[in-house]
This record gives sequence, C-alpha cells and structure tokens, in this order.
Amino acid sequence: MKTFALTFLALGMAAVPALADPSCKGVEATMPMWQVAKGFEEAGGKIREMKVSDGCYEIYGTNGETKLEIYYNPATGAELQREES
Repeated sequence: MKTFALTFLALGMAAVPALADPSCKGVEATMPMWQVAKGFEEAGGKIREMKVSDGCYEIYGTNGETKLEIYYNPATGAELQREES
C-alpha cells in the first residue's frame, strides 16, 4: 500500500507543470520601462512594483480585484508570461 501511494504521488506531481520565470538574458533593453508601465496602466492596471528580473521587465500590480505578475520583453514590450491570483 505504501508503494502504491508513493507511486500515485509521484505520477500526480509529474502531471503538474512547473512555471518557470522567463529569462531575457542577452536581450537588449531598447524599449523604456516607462512605456511598458504606461501600457499596463492604460489597460486599467495599477502598478504596485516594477523591476528587472533576469533581464525581463516585471510588473506586480492589480487590475480590478485581480492581482497580477507580468513579465515583458525589454526589447519589444511584448508580454511573455502572466500569473493571476
């Protein structure tokens, strides 16, 4: 029974994808951070914190009641990954 439970747990954990933060190392930051922030705010978002993480622009903020963590490409301003809670 113990072996079955461990096997079941291992298989269950393998089915859950791990979200890794994107990396923008080696990407030249050609878009100013303020332009990314402006676009976020124009879409109704409120910024709590903004920083550079692994070369990517990262915004922590809210849109309505939704908490957001969004990564952007520093060269293009394109959204790379979004986490909502």
